Amino acid sequence: MTRTPVILDCDTGTDDAVAILLAALHPALDLLGVCAVWGNHDVRHTTENSLRVLDVIGRGAAAGTGVHPGRNGPVRPRLSPLPSGRDDLEPTLPLPAPTSEPAGDAVEWLVETLRAATQPVALVPTGPLTNVAAAVAADPRVTAAVGRLVVLGGTHRQAGVTPYAERNVWCDPEAAHDVLTAGFRDVLLVTMDATFSAPFTEVEVARLRALGTTAASAAADLVEQRIGYYGGAAPLHDPLAVAALVAPELLTVLRASVEVERADATTYGATRFRAEADERQGAVAVAVAADRDRYVDLLCDVLGRPLD
Repeated sequence: MTRTPVILDCDTGTDDAVAILLAALHPALDLLGVCAVWGNHDVRHTTENSLRVLDVIGRGAAAGTGVHPGRNGPVRPRLSPLPSGRDDLEPTLPLPAPTSEPAGDAVEWLVETLRAATQPVALVPTGPLTNVAAAVAADPRVTAAVGRLVVLGGTHRQAGVTPYAERNVWCDPEAAHDVLTAGFRDVLLVTMDATFSAPFTEVEVARLRALGTTAASAAADLVEQRIGYYGGAAPLHDPLAVAALVAPELLTVLRASVEVERADATTYGATRFRAEADERQGAVAVAVAADRDRYVDLLCDVLGRPLD
C-alpha cells in the first residue's frame, strides 16, 4: 500500500497530541515531521509536547520523525495583542519527558521539504496558521506540492473562543487569510461545527483504556483531561482533521467560499462562508458534522494496534 506523506503543524496540547498519535500510527500515512507553532501554549512548550508524544510511542527523531519549532506569534500584528499560551491550560502534557531533541526551524523545513517532494504531501495544520503562512510567503510555489490542505479551524454556527470565531483562526486571522487565498488546490476546513458534533465521554475513555496499548492509554489520559476541562462530554478537535485524510466519509461536507474577518473588532477572526462558490476567491470544502461512532471506531482501531 502506498502511504500518503503528511506533515502536521500543531500547537500541541491534549487533542493535538491525539492527532499526532493517529498520524504517526495509521498504516496509510507516512508522517514526515511535526511543526510546532504558538497558540494553546508558547512554542517552546508545543515543541516539547510534540516530542513527548512521538517519543512515548517510539516514533521520535531516532525513528526519523523530527519536531520543528516554528513561529511564536502572529504573522502580522493583531487588532489587539495576544500572548502566546493560555493561563487556563497546563503547558506540559502528562507524558514522560522527551529524549529526542528539536530539529531545525519549522518554516525553513516546510519550504525545503515541500520543494523536494516527489509526490503530493498532505498538510494538516491544527493550530494557528502562522507557520504555513510564513512558508507560503517565503516561497509561494510550495502550494503546488500540497495535495491536500486540511485545516482544523473556522466555525459556522458553533461558538468558539468568541461567539463568532474559532480559536486557531482568531489567534492569527492574517495568517488564515493568507493561507486560504494562497492557491492551495484542495482545501478542507474542519470546523467547530463538525468537532462539537462528535464529543467524547468517559465511555470512550474506558474503551481506549481497555485496549491496553501505549498509544491508547496515552489517548485515554488526554481525553480524560479534556473531559475534566469541559466539565463533561468534550470535543476532540484535532484528530478529526487527520481522520479526514483516511476516512473522509466520516464528515458531512459542504462547499463554499470563505473570507476571514480581519477588520471588525467585534467579529474579529470570524470565518464567513458563502454558499455559492466563487472560483475567483477559491472554493473550499467545509466539514460541518461528523459521524461520532465511526470516528471513535477509527481511533480505537489505530491506537489499539501493537507498536512495531
